[in-house]
Amino acid sequence: MINLAAALGIRPAKTTIISNEVDVSELDGIFWVVNDGGREFTTSLYVEGEMSEYVTLKEQALTFRADDDAKAVEFKINMPDEIPPGVSTAVIVVEEKLGSNEPQVISSKVILKHKVYFQGSYPDKYIEAKLNFHENGEEIEFISEVTNLGKKDINKILTTFYVNDKQQEKHALESAEETLERKENKLLKAKIEKDVFELGEFEVSAVTKFDGQQIEIVKKMRVGKPDVEVAYFDKYFVAHKINEYTLELLNNWNTRLENVFVDVLVMKNNQQIDEFRTRSTDIEGLLREKIKDYYDARERDEGSYRFDLEVNFWNSIRMEQNKQSFDIELLISEDFEDLSGNTNALTGGAVSTGGLSGGVILWIIIIILSSLIASYIGYRYKNRDKYDGDQL
Repeated sequence: MINLAAALGIRPAKTTIISNEVDVSELDGIFWVVNDGGREFTTSLYVEGEMSEYVTLKEQALTFRADDDAKAVEFKINMPDEIPPGVSTAVIVVEEKLGSNEPQVISSKVILKHKVYFQGSYPDKYIEAKLNFHENGEEIEFISEVTNLGKKDINKILTTFYVNDKQQEKHALESAEETLERKENKLLKAKIEKDVFELGEFEVSAVTKFDGQQIEIVKKMRVGKPDVEVAYFDKYFVAHKINEYTLELLNNWNTRLENVFVDVLVMKNNQQIDEFRTRSTDIEGLLREKIKDYYDARERDEGSYRFDLEVNFWNSIRMEQNKQSFDIELLISEDFEDLSGNTNALTGGAVSTGGLSGGVILWIIIIILSSLIASYIGYRYKNRDKYDGDQL
């Protein structure tokens, strides 16, 4: 791939258009695709990016022979009526066409890009703002980085940060008021206690007001790292058999985590004797999800084992490795069947399910019914004259 990429090139790599230096409605542009490797290939040409509608290509494809050193790509720029302040871009893409469309063939292609920059002039009052966060001990610091790109100084500028905490209560944090000279850069800051948040993602809005104008930036803030724990795992399995098991995962993160799975190491006398991976699942924020899968214990004798569980997931953010260990018993079929009639024996030794047992629920129902009966008898006794009169 390195040799392939080095054999092709674009010269020049960019075109820059400064709006206040252009007084025509159309501009012609050109760049060269260089074939240093002496290859035979065909490319397609197309335009993408925010300003792509203003760039037109003369051709939609190029075909190279081995003796073609370079070929020109000609394009036309139709100048917009107004270019936004700052830099806007259009990208002309040169993409190699693959020679085979067969699914069993592994191929690679080269994609080269020529960038067209539109530089718009700035008005009298104009700022560029960036939003960042910084954990400082027990506090979180919100930072609005502002740069004055306008033609005049700014007399008054401040940023207000808006964020909802774990109880969905809104906080508005205001920075100190500052001045900002032309081309000057400053950091506008505000702090909040870290413990008002839980683990998870929170949307922060930074509204910066300056001399009668304002700009808003919205960005996700992450507090801590995603955490998923095993809330339940079956304690008993049957030796010499394929076992269906139940595993329950608790997502302590406040947003959905996708493709969560568990790697399991089976240990006997501190020696690893087996390993397997559960199927994957998606878990919504702060909720539980059950996984039902199978463990092949056909070659495992009865006895005590330790299962080391490590939770993983395939998300854009990396989770701290969460390892948990569970003591598991492999039983002969007869012993397992004896336990199957005892729900507490089968589930009590692994991890708490977070619910009430059947016996507790039954006692609650009996107490409620007894209270209702006692209340009714007492009511009839207090109003016995009334009811006796009705019977006459």
